[in-house]
Amino acid sequence: MPMVRRIIFVVYDGFELLDLAGPMSVFAAATALSETAQYETRIVGAAGSVTSSSGVKMTAEPLNSVEVGRGDTVLVVGAYGEALRAATHDINLVALLRMAAAKADRYGSICTGAFVLAAAGVSKGKRVATHWQAIDSLKRRHPELIVDDEALYVAEGRQWTSAGVTTGIDMALAMVRVDYGPMLSGLVAKQLVVYAQRPGHQSQFSGIADLQSRQNGQFADLLGWLPTQLATPPSIADMARICGMSERSFNRRFKAVIGIPPGHYLEDLRISRARALLESGEQVKRVAVMVGFRSETAFRARFARHTGVGPAHYSRMHRAISTHGSREGCH
Repeated sequence: MPMVRRIIFVVYDGFELLDLAGPMSVFAAATALSETAQYETRIVGAAGSVTSSSGVKMTAEPLNSVEVGRGDTVLVVGAYGEALRAATHDINLVALLRMAAAKADRYGSICTGAFVLAAAGVSKGKRVATHWQAIDSLKRRHPELIVDDEALYVAEGRQWTSAGVTTGIDMALAMVRVDYGPMLSGLVAKQLVVYAQRPGHQSQFSGIADLQSRQNGQFADLLGWLPTQLATPPSIADMARICGMSERSFNRRFKAVIGIPPGHYLEDLRISRARALLESGEQVKRVAVMVGFRSETAFRARFARHTGVGPAHYSRMHRAISTHGSREGCH
């Protein structure tokens, strides 16, 4: 008989429901789609009823009733505000995470569950991911951690941590890939109509809108002009000249104000436009030209580096999502 792998989700009043439901669906689908994969999911928390932030109530096994060991993965889900603060002070919850860190095959967190891991003292000196809005707070409260500013998820030894909400799905798919191979994780992704493989190092979000919100008058004209130039991308020298600055000063000032170097910003802008074009049904070859790539091969490689999938696969995925949405309506 194949080994049954237990996935133990740790919840508490006020937890984020999607942090639980998304990854649970991955493991359930893997078991349903394979004759060899055997996942058993369990929900543990305060005895009796636990209520999510969205008001959904569920029954959870008592925290102190679970004995963690080989074959187990223990994941604490995220929350916000008072619910999260209370979780970090829950003695039984912290004790379970310490047991998981000592005995389980894997342990970790989804979204802001990283704060609870840190409170348990099991992440010291380790690289972790959390929701992008909570990054600065986690750094301030727990300087002993190495907080990754952009990763979708981080696997460091037996500890796995993911960023906000749906990235828990990416991390769960990565676990299935480690446990049973890429074929099964691909089947699960297809079943759930999600990306088959987004690498953990991929940025949590397309940062163009967020970065543009940081602009001041000095770069307002440039950031308004750049989207009109993607078919023939300007050089850094061109951008510096438009801003009336030396190239060196422009590079330094742009990074200080916007947060990333100008070349990275322009590339993010090109890939963001490429994604929108592919989603609208444009052909890959035409999109490559429209966002300024002379070589379709170079475009495919750069697009995959940013998104974790090739442009053709990205286009197919969005056609599948569109077809699924039109067939299922708003369900």
